[in-house]
Amino acid sequence: MYVKNVTKGSFILKITKFLNEIWKASRPLSLTLAFYSTTLGMAVAHLEGKLFSGNLAFDLKLIFLATLAGLFVQTGTNFINDYFECEYKNLHFSDSKKYKFLGKKRNPFDILIFLLGILSFLITALLGLYIILITTKKLLLIGLIGIIGGYAYTGEPIVYKKRGLGTPLSFVLMGPLMVMGTHLAFTHYYSWRPVFLGLPISLLIPVLMLSNELRDFERDSSLGIKTLTVRIGFKRAKFLYLTLLSSSYLLTILFVFLNLYPLTALLTLLTIPLALKAYQNAARAEKKGVPITNQLHLSFGLIQLLTLFLS
Repeated sequence: MYVKNVTKGSFILKITKFLNEIWKASRPLSLTLAFYSTTLGMAVAHLEGKLFSGNLAFDLKLIFLATLAGLFVQTGTNFINDYFECEYKNLHFSDSKKYKFLGKKRNPFDILIFLLGILSFLITALLGLYIILITTKKLLLIGLIGIIGGYAYTGEPIVYKKRGLGTPLSFVLMGPLMVMGTHLAFTHYYSWRPVFLGLPISLLIPVLMLSNELRDFERDSSLGIKTLTVRIGFKRAKFLYLTLLSSSYLLTILFVFLNLYPLTALLTLLTIPLALKAYQNAARAEKKGVPITNQLHLSFGLIQLLTLFLS
């Protein structure tokens, strides 16, 4: 009886560890990027009186589907990133037997992570096609760019992260492109307005990417991973981090002054102490720099989105 209980306990422990590793590979904290960008597109549509068409059931379904599509494309990107970087970053079950997969030897867990990434992109594609069916065909190009761009971040053969394009393209794909795409689903027309109004929040996306690159600067340099930070140098990357971070606050103030944002958007200035803390940690390549920057994106974005929806 004791042996059975030990065996059962060991099995449960292994399953728990297995599921926990999958959870970590999905990087759930980063999903705020997709959630805020899709919500931002909806917020601008709301300001234009286009979020609700009069058919509440349809509108709520579209809100749910657009949000879900954004979350799945982000999750797919995270899984693929984890798979291609697991050789030197996340050594999941490194003692497991390895099999030849995509030209390299990988253990079963790594292969599963890759397949989960592809599955996430497939779900994104299916959701996107259905959204196109019930809204507008204009979304097709944006959807294709989003999925291909998500895979190519670290996915071979493109791997634009190693070409120094990870930070700028993450900004474009997870910021303006996703914001514009969500806005398009509700309005059925292309517009630069959601991109422009979304800049204060969207600029925090490359800030978060830079916090990762600053933290991993020494490792990436030694492994020959030519991220933007490695290419321009640590000092210039710190300056870029600070410039983008400051721009989020300065643009918020400017938009309030121009009556593009409600006065309550200035409440985001309350997050400046957190922004200073994030910069100090990122500038020292501290591990805490990434979660603190993520907290900043979370709090800054939440305040700004609430002010837009309630204005």
